Amino acid sequence: MGYSNLDLAEYAESLFFAENFEEAFNALEAQVKKLGFDGVLYTYIPQIILASNFSLGPVYKVSRDYNPKYLEHYTDARFDRHDPLINAVKDGVKESIDWWGDINKTYMAANKAGEEVIATSRDYGISNGITLPLMSEEKGIAGASFITSESRFFDSLKNENTQWLKLCTKMFHSMVLSNSHHVGHFVKPILSDLNHTEKAFLKGLARGETPGQISADLNRSNKYLEQVMLKLRRKLSGVSPETPPQLNRNQILYYAGLSDLIDKLN
Repeated sequence: MGYSNLDLAEYAESLFFAENFEEAFNALEAQVKKLGFDGVLYTYIPQIILASNFSLGPVYKVSRDYNPKYLEHYTDARFDRHDPLINAVKDGVKESIDWWGDINKTYMAANKAGEEVIATSRDYGISNGITLPLMSEEKGIAGASFITSESRFFDSLKNENTQWLKLCTKMFHSMVLSNSHHVGHFVKPILSDLNHTEKAFLKGLARGETPGQISADLNRSNKYLEQVMLKLRRKLSGVSPETPPQLNRNQILYYAGLSDLIDKLN
């Protein structure tokens, strides 16, 4: 199985003219199916979620045929905190990762909890999977996983089509990063966890306003806003009120800026 220049041109056009994130992802899903895989999961994890030790779960976008029960199990069990594939991407692994291959086995050996993540996928009928690392930098990490129930011919499928899979997925990923509305899909957990005052305070700081200016705008005292920042630091660090927050004010502003978070506060 392969691709013609016309197929690739049509795919690029479908990404370019997509009216929203859903349409763009559907275009990727269609290419994945043409290449012989059953489903795709894509995620972009902003650095602020990584820095908080996954106190907030990442957002995943999955195709219709990606086993929903497995994803529900994965989310409820918070497998993201132990997923060897996520750890590999965080460490900067660049080559494609076979779920049953040597790279993943190395990460599972160093993280016993990670074995359950992969073993559980087989319980849900996922015979084989490949993860393509797409980004590991200051903004965060990103990757896409492709699954199939195919067993006998998986190696030939993988060898023949992985390069096309990489090309199509990198085109999609580049489109996501270039569009702040698409990026917004993956910072929803952060936004939904902030109240109106916290959003307004953070947005004011990002504009370069002093605490005094922000307190005047919000009709609040400086001491009150100090407590707002402390709550923000604890909330985004994922710790209880009795535990010192891991993130300081400058880190929150830095990560928020990298995630285009400030532009999406309302």
